[in-house]
Amino acid sequence: MEKGSFLSLKNIGVKHLGNIIFQEFDFFMEIEQHWAVMFPSVLEKEAFFNTILGKTVVYQGQVTFPFASQYQKQKIASKEVNSYRDLIAHVSQRYTFTNKDNLQNFYFQQRFNATESDTAFSVKEHLTSIKPKRSGYWNIESVLEVFDLIKLQNESLLKLSNGETRRLAIASALLHNPMLFLMDEPLTGLDRETRRLFDHVFQQIANSGIQLILATKFQEIPNIVTHVGIYGTNGMQSMSKSTFLKNKKMDQLDCSNEINGKKLDELFVCPDIPKYEKFVKLNNVNVIYGEKCILKNVSWEIKQGESWSIKGHNGAGKSTLISLLIGEHPQAYANEIYLFDKKRGTGESIWDIKKPIGFVSSDLSRFFPRNQTCKKVILSGFFDTMGLFKKTSAEQDHLAMNWMEFLRIEKYSNVLFHQSPIDIQRFCLLARALVKSPVFLILDEATQGMDENQASLFRQIVNYIGKRPLISILYVSHYDHDIPSIIEKELVLQAGEVFQINGYSIDTP
Repeated sequence: MEKGSFLSLKNIGVKHLGNIIFQEFDFFMEIEQHWAVMFPSVLEKEAFFNTILGKTVVYQGQVTFPFASQYQKQKIASKEVNSYRDLIAHVSQRYTFTNKDNLQNFYFQQRFNATESDTAFSVKEHLTSIKPKRSGYWNIESVLEVFDLIKLQNESLLKLSNGETRRLAIASALLHNPMLFLMDEPLTGLDRETRRLFDHVFQQIANSGIQLILATKFQEIPNIVTHVGIYGTNGMQSMSKSTFLKNKKMDQLDCSNEINGKKLDELFVCPDIPKYEKFVKLNNVNVIYGEKCILKNVSWEIKQGESWSIKGHNGAGKSTLISLLIGEHPQAYANEIYLFDKKRGTGESIWDIKKPIGFVSSDLSRFFPRNQTCKKVILSGFFDTMGLFKKTSAEQDHLAMNWMEFLRIEKYSNVLFHQSPIDIQRFCLLARALVKSPVFLILDEATQGMDENQASLFRQIVNYIGKRPLISILYVSHYDHDIPSIIEKELVLQAGEVFQINGYSIDTP
């Protein structure tokens, strides 16, 4: 392919989700270029990608796709239905895997039930179901190998960790052998070692003739990137990567929020917190599916008021451990687990377990009914249900709206949750966890999909709440900079076993 224009967005105005997002916006990409783009908000980032995908209203200017012209001419000549979108792959923060009936009606607990997870495709079945419109370098065998999915190919989609699901999403998109690959925060959810290896993966993708546009943080710009675009008040500033690094443009993106502590005290009220002797205690806990051991001899204790992080590679058992704590895993009854002074399996209900816990996970967004508004998702936190199915009081409604105002998301009150930007969904889930003022706050990769400004606000809220002496926090993240400063203790899992506690290695038999 000769040098020249690859993609052009010239002087465009864009409407998305009822708002004017871009005015007189320009973006030009040439052949053999690979771009990293940065936006001050998730709404603008999603609008940029959706404009390229033809999913926004472009009310002025022109969007052209020179890279697709030859392909479309060939298809038209052979009288085949075609679109420039045949040559574009897109990996977002929203996963749309379906079950064997082609429905997205999974529920959260399903992944922990050995029999019910069979309703989902295996990794290999999912990849086989993809019908690309264009052949090329990438096939099932190559993506299984490059993305380290061979050992997972017979695993149910519901059994995958967040990082494993991310690798599968990228592998699935590559099977289309696109000419342009749009990737939204491609390293999100991946453990540190996998992130290091991805520079080689990006190089392999580029070597196969695919050009990349990556929405990413400045700390994660891959080596393959040739150009950087930063969107601000003056539109998109475009430059070579070397110029970007030399000028340290990343400093422009380092912004912070100050929270209103007095308002937060009014919203998060815990007047009569009971004191627990055995807040959380696990003795030699094992979780086994058939011959596969997910957790092995895990012993661990959280004392009331302590704040912990859990670390470990993708598939180390972090999500399974959390599922035992929030009452979602059926194998909890076969183990010695104490929560809030009660041993699991001694007559407590799942609602007794959930009541003192606020839980936020990047996975949760997928499991709410599609008719739920953002406000209803928040209100469901009062009842610990995946969606609102009960009548709420005026006091509960008022508190939910106050949380939305505090988190600056009140305008999304009546917007359907699944149609809201990812960052708004994350704040809704945080409000859902906090409306009942829990004594145990569990946050599992909760800032995934947020920009740095929003993640900073999120961490400040966690830090403020965590200062209360009887409140405990459990935080999971693959990024050290994402862990709130209030977190003082650390559990590290490796292949389902406790590897380290507070920096000290644990000897296992």
